Amino acid sequence: MTLRHLRIFVAVCTWGSITRAAEKLHMAQPSVSLAIRELEEYYQLQLFDRISRKLYLTGDGERFLKYASHITSLFDEMENSMEHWSDMESMSIGSSITIANSLLCECLHSYKLEYPKRQIQILIENSMILEESIVSNQLDLALIEGIPTHEHIQKLSFFKDELAVICAREHPLAEKQKLCLQDIAQEPFLLREKGSGTREILDSIMKVHDIQLHPIWESASTRALVKGVQFGFGISILPYQMVKAELEAGIVTRLYLSDVSFQRDYYIIYHANKHLHAGLLDFIATCRRVCAKIQAKE
Repeated sequence: MTLRHLRIFVAVCTWGSITRAAEKLHMAQPSVSLAIRELEEYYQLQLFDRISRKLYLTGDGERFLKYASHITSLFDEMENSMEHWSDMESMSIGSSITIANSLLCECLHSYKLEYPKRQIQILIENSMILEESIVSNQLDLALIEGIPTHEHIQKLSFFKDELAVICAREHPLAEKQKLCLQDIAQEPFLLREKGSGTREILDSIMKVHDIQLHPIWESASTRALVKGVQFGFGISILPYQMVKAELEAGIVTRLYLSDVSFQRDYYIIYHANKHLHAGLLDFIATCRRVCAKIQAKE
């Protein structure tokens, strides 16, 4: 038996006749009669007494009607509420430290203004840990720097950034107009920790140019690295978005290299087999919209 049979039975009870039920359901009368007969045969019950061409519910029919009405109304309630299910979905979103410090809050703020009922749990970690969390289904989405390495991870670009080479204002390199990678290769470096998106991109670029960096500091804190650069402990290569304020304030100085580009993309990543419900799709759309506005201002 199907939900269709139950709907037809309830309609016949509601309108008092097979003819009127058929009209309301936009069905042929024989199809309605057949559905009632199939119900009675299947459950071995007589649901109606047929007296003087009129239908009268039997005791079994009245009991059956209670269940049928409940089942069909419950199904209707489910269908009517489905469009709001995304408002009740909880989401787990990961973000790299760099993105969390530069773009995440603006994206979240815009998303919460539009969808105030949706709940989001945030994990801020380096890109390597975020990839592992996506693969193990501990996160629904993650915002990372650099290209994911796992074969089952899908990526969507949502922002373009670049790495900036920075030094103290009094550093000898700050006075030079033209620099290349070899000019900075032997400098003491203050770098992000291994596993971060920034560090992975930097290491891959240096490997292509056959250059070995010598970090004297390694830290997950960009602020700590900038502070170290400010006090002259070495130079660093960090996301421009993370050091923009310090550069504009003159706290540190940017060095421009003529032989290499540090352009890179930020990606939203998710597992290839992950079902992206409406809440997640809306979050992706919000990130792209907000970041496009930020990019347009620069």
